[in-house]
Amino acid sequence: MKRIVTAIALIALLLAAAPATAKPKAYHYEGETEAGQSIEFTLTGKRISAINGLISTTCVPTHGAPLTFSYDFAPPGSFALGKTRKASDTEYMAFKGDVTKYYTVKLKRIKGKNHWQADLSVNFSYEEVNFGSGSELVQRFFICQGDDSFTFVTP
Repeated sequence: MKRIVTAIALIALLLAAAPATAKPKAYHYEGETEAGQSIEFTLTGKRISAINGLISTTCVPTHGAPLTFSYDFAPPGSFALGKTRKASDTEYMAFKGDVTKYYTVKLKRIKGKNHWQADLSVNFSYEEVNFGSGSELVQRFFICQGDDSFTFVTP
């Protein structure tokens, strides 16, 4: 019985003596990429998350001229400062259906202690079916790639 009381007292002492871990403060950033597209994200500790913005993307069809559009850039998850991480997500795109986008986010330190650059990349492909002349259907496949970057300063 004495051992159980001693063990419980020791555990209570350790729990009381453990320092309270404070959650890191979250900072919300809004700005523009190098290409002038809007971008926003949240910095918590040494990770960024909730990246949401636009990225200029060039789509090359199986036949015809390449097209350039601004597409949503919203990779899932969080990304550690100083690291490169890939992620994928299936998203619904109007008139294209479900499309799997493959993201790469590279966060590297520049110009000193608190200055960072984020290199963004996305690629995906989709199929488009349209009516041609008369009643024939024309099918085209598009392969799309977008790259951009932005800089930010941490507190």
